[in-house]
Amino acid sequence: MYMRSVIIKHFIFAISILLFGCKSSQPGTQNAGRSSGTEKLPISFGEKRKLDVTFSEGLVEKMKGNYPEAIDKFKRCLDVYPNHAASMYEIAYIDNGGGKSVEAIPYAQKAVSLDENNEWYRLMLGKCYMETDKFTEASAAFEKLVKLKPEKIDYYFMWSTALLHAGKMKEALEVYDKIEQIMGVTEEISVQKERIFLSQNQFDKAVVEAQKLINSNPGETRFYSMLAELYLQNNKADKALEICRKIFEIEPNEPQTHLMLSQYYKSISDEKQSFDHLKNAFSNPNLDIDDKVKIIIGFFNLPATMKVERAESDTLISILVKVHPRDAKTYSLQGDFLNRDGKSTEARDAFRKAIALDKTRYPIWQQVMVLDEMLGDFESMESDSKQAIELFPSEPYSYLFNSSANRQKKRYKEAIEAINNGKDYVAGDKKLLAQFYSELGDCYNATKEYKLSDENFEKTVNLDPDNAGVMNNWAYYLSLRNDNLEKAEKMGRKANVLAKDNPSYEDTYAWVLYKQKNYEEAKRWQEKALEHGGEKNGTLLEHYGDILYQLGQNDKAFEFWQKAKASGKYSDFLDKKIADKKLYE
Repeated sequence: MYMRSVIIKHFIFAISILLFGCKSSQPGTQNAGRSSGTEKLPISFGEKRKLDVTFSEGLVEKMKGNYPEAIDKFKRCLDVYPNHAASMYEIAYIDNGGGKSVEAIPYAQKAVSLDENNEWYRLMLGKCYMETDKFTEASAAFEKLVKLKPEKIDYYFMWSTALLHAGKMKEALEVYDKIEQIMGVTEEISVQKERIFLSQNQFDKAVVEAQKLINSNPGETRFYSMLAELYLQNNKADKALEICRKIFEIEPNEPQTHLMLSQYYKSISDEKQSFDHLKNAFSNPNLDIDDKVKIIIGFFNLPATMKVERAESDTLISILVKVHPRDAKTYSLQGDFLNRDGKSTEARDAFRKAIALDKTRYPIWQQVMVLDEMLGDFESMESDSKQAIELFPSEPYSYLFNSSANRQKKRYKEAIEAINNGKDYVAGDKKLLAQFYSELGDCYNATKEYKLSDENFEKTVNLDPDNAGVMNNWAYYLSLRNDNLEKAEKMGRKANVLAKDNPSYEDTYAWVLYKQKNYEEAKRWQEKALEHGGEKNGTLLEHYGDILYQLGQNDKAFEFWQKAKASGKYSDFLDKKIADKKLYE
């Protein structure tokens, strides 16, 4: 505390010396007076001393970031001396920096009126005008600043920007000409002038600006490209192509020019030349891979009927793999397209290559785990999710995949442990948390801990009341246990309302009705399931046979049991049913 106090005292003392000893053009105290005008009136030594000390204290508070306290000090200075321009400047500075530019303007205006040759006061006034969209006033402030400090080029840029915002294009061009006289031809100024000329339909003047850039640096192909684009945009293709030939003379395979030509030929429906130039651009390693990715993404949502364009995207991805074989983005993109085309195994291989190059991108890991599940490769899903958990312990989906994989492998203890470990990372996402409870419900059902299973399914439904899949599963589990069939019937019915024409859900509902001995209604729903795609599913065929048997249609039941047998998917009782032509459960 002692050292800090000493430092601050020395700081105040140093400021006081500066304030007493100089007549600076930058922020500082001025000769005192008590009027609200700009005239200077006498002030006593005691008042001057109080003014300087209070101002210094304000600067200290500002330096420490205590802005309300600083403003209070500066306003006390104005109580002592209403024409204290430095205090007005400091108040304006703090208000403007705190988003209160409207409140800052009167202080900045008064500071300028008291010291018209102070560079910093005028700069602050111009900034306040810009922040409050008073662009005409800002341009006038910056113009005076340029006259005050003509050697500072930044002020010319501020002036021109204010003029542009004020819609004074002619005046802005005049300022750009002044900047050019000082700096010579620059890309920034020429591009701005070009844009202004184009906005005023002065195409020839825009061309002159592009040509000036070329003349200033004849080896820079970007400037030629700017001119070529100007010609293309104004339907002067012949001149644009002539410029492109010059570009290729300087740099034979310049990729941006190939991209420009690709767009041009596409606009005139010359698809072959358009794609040839696109391939040339992609073959150049100097074209950033991010630019290539943006182009290929445009092919992603093409319908399957556009076979030529889809084949072109395959070609571009092949080039990408060849030119950028060590970039994870290459294989991530390749995986996306393969996945789109239903090539799940190849897509997973591509994503694995991306991971091998860059393990830090979790979305790719998630894609791999999704494909593991789609492919029914639960061994890989368990391994991949385990690695993902190690790398991204706070990503909840990895725990879901890990639990599901272990459950499929009948490792229920590990499955339950994974869910309980990952549940804490779900923050505010009710649907995701519902998935965790649903997974626990499945696990506890498998371990025959039915009370815990039902409790977790109840939590799931409370969090996600329109989750048809969970209601279907829970209803089926209850029907298999022959438990709480009334609840099972309600959930099975709601699942089919939420997801119509789903053969699996219709089969579940039919089976609940069967368990309730409502065989006619069960038959009607089972026929719906078969009609909506379940005619090749052995479980659904066997269920239909069981229903028919209960209705006394034994021969027909036997026929569907045989169909179930032929499908390869059936219960442990099916062979006995067929052998004895009798229902066993």
